[in-house]
This record gives sequence, structure tokens and C-alpha cells, in this order.
Amino acid sequence: MKPRAKAVEELEANGYIFKRHGQRHDIYYNAKVGCIIPLKRHDFDESDLRYIQNEIKKNNQGRG
Repeated sequence: MKPRAKAVEELEANGYIFKRHGQRHDIYYNAKVGCIIPLKRHDFDESDLRYIQNEIKKNNQGRG
């Protein structure tokens, strides 16, 4: 699975919903924890995936 598709899957599994398309990022929002995570639309790689995973974990620990 490509890193960006895996990131989308993990965001949705953790309660984030797609909010809107930006020019360079897609915005995912989780109303339960009140957090927004921007997801790059281009040049997404493994390091970006790790960043998204860490943000999900941090938001769930700190606010959930």
C-alpha cells in the first residue's frame, strides 16, 4: 500500500473525516478531539506517514 493511502486509512480508522481539499494539502478533522491534520497531496513518502502516525497518537493521548 502506498504511504499516502495508508495515512488516509489510519486517519479514518481513528475518527478523522475528510473536510476539504486545499491546493497542496487535504484537511482531515476529528470532532471528538478537536484536531485538524493537513495531509500533503504531492510527494508523500514514508517520513510523512510517520509524521501523520505521530500526530494521531499525540492527539489521541493528549485530548482523547
